[in-house]
Amino acid sequence: MSEKPARRQRLSSAPWRKITGRIGEDAIIDVTMLGSIGVGKTTLLASMYERFGQVIGATDLQVTPTDRKTSVSLQGYIEDLRRIADGLRVQGGIQGTGELRDYAFDVGRKGRSPLFKLRFTDYPGKYLLNPDNLDDEKLQRALERAHVILVAIDAAALIERNGRYHNLINIPQIVTDEIKRMLQVRMDRLIILAPLKCETYVEKPPGAQELKAKIVDEYRTLLNYISSGELRERVGCVITPVQTVGSVVFHRLEEDPQHLNPVFEFRVKAVGARYAPLHTDQLLRYALRFVVNKYRDSDHRGVMRAWWERAIGTDAAMVEAAREFATGCKSDDGFGVLQSHPYLDGR
Repeated sequence: MSEKPARRQRLSSAPWRKITGRIGEDAIIDVTMLGSIGVGKTTLLASMYERFGQVIGATDLQVTPTDRKTSVSLQGYIEDLRRIADGLRVQGGIQGTGELRDYAFDVGRKGRSPLFKLRFTDYPGKYLLNPDNLDDEKLQRALERAHVILVAIDAAALIERNGRYHNLINIPQIVTDEIKRMLQVRMDRLIILAPLKCETYVEKPPGAQELKAKIVDEYRTLLNYISSGELRERVGCVITPVQTVGSVVFHRLEEDPQHLNPVFEFRVKAVGARYAPLHTDQLLRYALRFVVNKYRDSDHRGVMRAWWERAIGTDAAMVEAAREFATGCKSDDGFGVLQSHPYLDGR
């Protein structure tokens, strides 16, 4: 599934045109978190936020929260993650959001005005299970505009008891159906399959490969769908196992007789172990690699804007940033591209 598609003329996108229709208007590139209740979407978003500075590194690029509310909210989630690592046992992650929330970041060259916005939408898992929610119209807009789709997967539910609770907790068929509806809007997209709570299973390379193989098998319907027809040309897909806490491992599973309310318990690896997230940068690198190349596409920015940015050196800065992000992307130990896309190329 990793063959590269032939180069093709860029696809125009109505949603993108609406955003960048005027010269000087900031582009908005959307990343939507998709997953059921309690799988760890909010935890993932918080851990990604903490890694922005490290991933940007020495490139002439900065990512800054658009407003103070975003900074305060995400910092609060990070403190919650630190407290989880301080406990001896934990049943899950941090408390998820109960409503649709957007977290916006300005992206641009260091010390200069933003070039575009990167907007993360935290999608409440309960919405997948409740088609009659009051925010359905707002939700559909958030899904249709998403350029990057993060699919959060509870690895413990996928693996333990031979995957007995995978369908109950990760609801892969509902997630797949939602993505199919999203893809009806014709635009280039990146799907990131992100197994979470996976510390136990990725400690050694063989375990990481087994987790990857399990995800490919369980999400075969989705992968087959995006690999056929014209979707093959405009949809990329990667897998990035993320350890959002790092210092905890699966401990035990409590089951009820009907197998409807399982409780997954985790424990710290050792007394005194601290919050130590691992590979949260990988998800961010793949996302930014796609996002920066999408922004650089002159068909979307307009000829005049593209010419002006090249004149002041912005395009060169973006090329270098995209190259650095691509260089840092892992392709082993359970990571990798499942379906390639030109925006994932280190061009």
